[in-house]
Amino acid sequence: MNLLHHMKREKSGLAFSTLELAEYEQRQGHKVCIKEPSQAMPIYGIEKDTDVHLIHSQISPDTYHDGKPKIMWMHGEPLSSVGNGVSMKAIVDLAPRMDAFICMRQDELAVWNSIKKTWLVPKGVDLEKYHPLPGITEKMSGAPSVLYCENWRGQRNPLYLCVAMQIVHQKYPNARLHLVNCTDKRMNETFKALVANNKWWTFIRTLSGAVEDINLLYNRCDMVVSGLYPLYARGIEAFAAGKAFIGPGYREYDYPYTCELSPQSIADAIVKCWENYGDVNYREWAEKHHDVAETVRQSVKIYERYVA
Repeated sequence: MNLLHHMKREKSGLAFSTLELAEYEQRQGHKVCIKEPSQAMPIYGIEKDTDVHLIHSQISPDTYHDGKPKIMWMHGEPLSSVGNGVSMKAIVDLAPRMDAFICMRQDELAVWNSIKKTWLVPKGVDLEKYHPLPGITEKMSGAPSVLYCENWRGQRNPLYLCVAMQIVHQKYPNARLHLVNCTDKRMNETFKALVANNKWWTFIRTLSGAVEDINLLYNRCDMVVSGLYPLYARGIEAFAAGKAFIGPGYREYDYPYTCELSPQSIADAIVKCWENYGDVNYREWAEKHHDVAETVRQSVKIYERYVA
């Protein structure tokens, strides 16, 4: 098939996920093009006679009446889509022109299905890009060494995790927390003030900015913790790198280290994971549940349903 993805150029989880989908669609024999909704020139690939329009943000009005099926990928979390004041309204405005939605997390399916017929596929990541690195010796400090590396913005921040690590540190004095990818000046200043006032410097060893090699960073820690709720996002890359992942939004496939959005619950999950670390082969978990190649295989079958 000739697949045309419509995606705004940006540095975000949405963009990274779209690029992975496009790459693996191409590997599976399809012709792929990515365009910004308002631009004529593609970001990636060559535009051919399109079989399916795949929407990741907006779509050009020029495509509204071309008779080709249109499927929207639901990357965002429904509550945030309402909360930011923009996304949900845009989705609802476009919904009548869509043939279907695709989402990647069971817990959001009912919400999107209330707007448009929605198909569920597994949320995968690139298992070649994110992988264990044998021979890594420069491990981050801590036993356990806990990493937070999400994009910081608004309510997406590690406040509850910091309080949770205060609890973990009481039981495991060698536990250390590393906060990275903080690119907002005010957020950085806020957490510096918290670290100083709360004496969190006893266990917080890193508060730094943008990350260049995220796979290397995953390989240097013991576990990655997310602050997202009620769903999860690209923190599952940690599994692919062979590391534990903990997040209040992750409750998939009977994973043993789940938690609620509370410091005590997060702390309990970290302790349980550390004390039973060898019980889960995290790389195998990613291969079984979060392979983007499988995401693409299932989504292509959905596209085929709408191609005449």
